[in-house]
Amino acid sequence: MQHSLTVLKSLKLILHPITPIHVWSGQKLVVGIDIVKKHMETLCIVDEARIPQELINTLLTARVEDMPKIIESYSDRIPCKQELKAVITLSPYVSVLELNPYIVPGSTLKGYIRTATLFAFIREIGDANKVVNILKAGVNLGGNPKQVAEGLEASFFRKPKPKKQRGAVDSFQSLLVLDPELNVELDCYNVSEIHVYELQKKMLKRIASQYAITVNCGELKYHINLVAPVNEILLAISRTAIEHRDVVDKLRLLVDRDILKTLKMFGCYLLSKEIEKVKNVAELSNYAKLLSDLNAKYCEKDIDCTIARIGYMTGLLSKTVIGVIKEFDAQLYNDIKNFMTSHIHHTWDELTIKLVKTSQGLVGPGWCEICPG
Repeated sequence: MQHSLTVLKSLKLILHPITPIHVWSGQKLVVGIDIVKKHMETLCIVDEARIPQELINTLLTARVEDMPKIIESYSDRIPCKQELKAVITLSPYVSVLELNPYIVPGSTLKGYIRTATLFAFIREIGDANKVVNILKAGVNLGGNPKQVAEGLEASFFRKPKPKKQRGAVDSFQSLLVLDPELNVELDCYNVSEIHVYELQKKMLKRIASQYAITVNCGELKYHINLVAPVNEILLAISRTAIEHRDVVDKLRLLVDRDILKTLKMFGCYLLSKEIEKVKNVAELSNYAKLLSDLNAKYCEKDIDCTIARIGYMTGLLSKTVIGVIKEFDAQLYNDIKNFMTSHIHHTWDELTIKLVKTSQGLVGPGWCEICPG
């Protein structure tokens, strides 16, 4: 049975980066080949489709190790897809993660809203025993690691279609998040080195790093529509088959949700956990002060905007509901951690911290403000 859909609610959101944000495009750029220094303070992401033929001919006969110097000699004539501030020195052949052209695309924001909503639904249950039973029933440790929490999401968001149809409907089919309109100046784009540290006895031990193109200012404007079956269709279905009514109810699940309040619940939780992690680390006193200021602004006052954490290297807590699982069922949390560690062959936990060097000192990536538009 096909259901007519209508826009039941529209929402405009504006995202402002607070610390460097990166959402990967899926492509890696090579310094000296894909990224060259244009001027003393500017880097150029080469537009390979418009490279001068003279340079192409020269490169075809050059040794690979000579290519960066050759490309640099043409820097004034090389067309750029994008220009960035040159705030750090990059060695030839280093790889840099390319930024998504929309910075934080609509699909990424929608995924973050989904995680925040699942977190909120679990926390709102109230009865600890009921939460534990739902978590145990929804977590699958016998299959694909990527599908560990699929059953948990399904219990809240999905409903099988009536018997004569195949598949299932998902509540988030109703949420349409368009890619944002960007208002971001050149100075907001940078190449950042995002570091991974182990926390050992309140000290930092650097274990890895990755260069990435990031954005640390500007604004992204989103248009969000919530579509669902119209009331007339719902009324007609309620007089016929209950199986159809259940499907419609699932598609209308988000109609009465306040997205900003849901994001605030999740964002303030993430903030509290990060504060707890860094508060006694002397090297991170500036970051701890920033987090405390953000907490005072967004979580201790009744304001329309909220704190959020989105993108690359933002940790498990911002992308899963593992934090709430740990809160309600420590044994299930340990089982999940051991299962994931055995499949991905490195420790799967929150014992590391990701940091990027800025004018404020070392800070965690991905913090942003989300406000009504």
